[in-house]
Amino acid sequence: MKNRLRIVHELWGDIAVGEIGKDRLVEIDEHLRRLPISEERRGRSEATINHYFGLLKTFFNYAVLKKYIRENPVKEVRPYTVDEKHREYTPEELERILDAADRVESECRRSARAQKYVKRIILLLLYTGMRVGEVKNLKWENVGKDRITLKRTETTQKKEKIIPLTDGVKRILEELKDGRRWDGYVLPLEKRGKKIDLSHVNWKIRKYSGVKDFIFHNLRHTASTIMVSEALGKGVGLADVMKILGHSQVETTMRYLHADFNRMKAAMEALERKAKKS
Repeated sequence: MKNRLRIVHELWGDIAVGEIGKDRLVEIDEHLRRLPISEERRGRSEATINHYFGLLKTFFNYAVLKKYIRENPVKEVRPYTVDEKHREYTPEELERILDAADRVESECRRSARAQKYVKRIILLLLYTGMRVGEVKNLKWENVGKDRITLKRTETTQKKEKIIPLTDGVKRILEELKDGRRWDGYVLPLEKRGKKIDLSHVNWKIRKYSGVKDFIFHNLRHTASTIMVSEALGKGVGLADVMKILGHSQVETTMRYLHADFNRMKAAMEALERKAKKS
């Protein structure tokens, strides 16, 4: 937060709060879009710019409360529409993402943290439908002979979550056992006391794969879509999928059941056959 406020101050300088209007907000918006991040990357994302304006809105609200100004100039600024978190990846995109993960691992330094395990992180998210935080904080005590069990204190929904161990998940866990550390976490990352930041890895996956909107959360969305669209009606019940994904409401799970023309046609043909027999 301090760094973002510093960037705003460097652009605006020492200016009275009452002098900041629409033109100044346009100025900071354009500045953030072209501000260099590295030699290879220029411009903040729309989601990041939204966060900058959210900070400014909070400070201006305080100024209004203290009666330094009458109205918050950021109040009329509509945030960018960012819908990164609601799409699944195609098989071709997944192949490119995994290839990119291989490259990230091959290029990382020996002292690197999450980069060394990025492919296994991606596969765990894809195979289990777990949330990013659940994978990062997964401990060996959660791993049983045939399942992963997350206690209700370890899940977003505050409900116990049970995830059966498939051959693919078992294989990844066996690989991770080689670097098993004293702290009990499945991912053997250094400096566990600090927040595990995947933003740099996220950017590299986007760059190497060409999937410009890649985020780790969408791997859960992809897994959820596959489970709901492909597994339901094939010996798998809705309650089973809800338990794996940790959903409390049926509506949440059913959001992942995307309409498919061939399935729709098959449903109508089944209805037609049934009606003819009546």
